Amino acid sequence: MRSLLRVGIRPSKNSRISFNVQLAIVFFWLAYGTALLFTESPTNDRSYLHIIFLLLAFCYLLYLLAQNTSIFGTQSYLEITPAYIVQKKGHFRPKLVIAFEEVKKLQMLPHQLQFTMRDNSIITMDTKSIRRKKNVALVKENLEKMAERHRFELIDNTAK
Repeated sequence: MRSLLRVGIRPSKNSRISFNVQLAIVFFWLAYGTALLFTESPTNDRSYLHIIFLLLAFCYLLYLLAQNTSIFGTQSYLEITPAYIVQKKGHFRPKLVIAFEEVKKLQMLPHQLQFTMRDNSIITMDTKSIRRKKNVALVKENLEKMAERHRFELIDNTAK
């Protein structure tokens, strides 16, 4: 189904160590592993441990870049299509998909969307990571269109 809107969202900043510190640690590991590998005597038969250490550090570097940057494409996004809304918060995190035909009421709060489904269950979507006011306005506009199309109640409690 064709997407009406796809907004890239920033990765969540909920890790205990910031991205820059993690990046510095990985580069230290890479430099340390390389130094160990090239300063080791050629008669030492344990250089394979240094190579394994370097490979693991490189894999962690790729993981960090995939989770926190858009080098490998947009991995964190909020997408609105004519039939559903999707929120994806990164490579290794599950998608949250909500079909509009199952929605009874949508309450738009300043930093979250609260969906009340037809079976009276409540699903919330965090929108704190959408930074640009233009993107927030586009999301709001498209949700208003979907509320008219699918005939569900829309309550806008966002600050004006």
